[in-house]
Amino acid sequence: MKKITFFFLFGLILFSFSGTFTDAFAATIGDVITPKVERELANESNKIPGKAIVLVYSNTSWSGNISGGISGGSTKQGSGDAKYTVSCGDLGLAQGLIQKNAASGYVAVVIIQNGKILTSESTNAAYGIAHAVADNCSNGFGGGGCLIATATYGSELAPEVQKLRELRDNSLLQTESGTSFINSFNGVYYSFSPYIADYERENPVFREMVKVAITPMITSLSILNFVNMDSESSVLGYGISLIILNVGMYFVAPAMLIVGISKKF
Repeated sequence: MKKITFFFLFGLILFSFSGTFTDAFAATIGDVITPKVERELANESNKIPGKAIVLVYSNTSWSGNISGGISGGSTKQGSGDAKYTVSCGDLGLAQGLIQKNAASGYVAVVIIQNGKILTSESTNAAYGIAHAVADNCSNGFGGGGCLIATATYGSELAPEVQKLRELRDNSLLQTESGTSFINSFNGVYYSFSPYIADYERENPVFREMVKVAITPMITSLSILNFVNMDSESSVLGYGISLIILNVGMYFVAPAMLIVGISKKF
C-alpha cells in the first residue's frame, strides 16, 4: 500500500512539473517571437491585398509545406526564421505545415494579413509539427488599398485615396470586366508598390515628386465616380477613354512640348 501511495504521489508531482514546464516553454516561445511578429505586422510591404504572409520561427532545422488557396503549395526547408507570401485564392485559404527535424528546439507558424494575425501554431515536442490554417484570408476583392496613394497623401482617409477606393468598390468590382481588370492590375501593381511606398515615407522629396506625378491621373479617374457604369460596355468604354486621356497627358503632351522646344533651338 505504501509503495502504491508513493508512486501515485510521485506521478502527481511529475505531472504537475510537466505542466509547469510546458507553460513556461510556451511563454518563452511567445517572448522570443512576439517582437518579431509585431515588426512584421507594422511592415507596410506585408499589406498586399489578396495575399497572406506565412511566418516561420524556429531555433532548429525544419521542413514542410507552405500553400495558399487550393494550390498544392511548395515544399520548404530551413533552419531558423523564414517568411513566405501566398495568394489566398477564391477560397480564402492560407496554411503552413512545418515539422521540426530535431528532438530539441521549437517551431512556430504565424499567418498574418493586412496588419492582423489570422492564426498561429507552435510546438516544442520532439520532431513536432506546427500546422497553422487560416480560412479567413481575404482574397483582395473587397479589401486592400492603394499603397502609393496612401503614402503620398499621408492617410487611407485622404480624399484622393477614398476616391480610388470608391471607384474600385462601387464601379469596377460590380462588373466581370472590371473585376478581371482589378485582378490583373493587382498582380502587377502590388509587385512593386510596397517598395515605392516605403521609399516615399523615408524621402519627403521623393514623396512630393510622386504626388505631382499621380495627381493628374487620380483627378481623371475621379470622373468615373460621377458617371453610370452599370454594364460591361460602359466599363470598357469609359476605361478605354481614360487610358487614352492619361496616355495623352503623360506621354503625348510632353513629347509635343519637347519637340516644340527643340525646334526653337
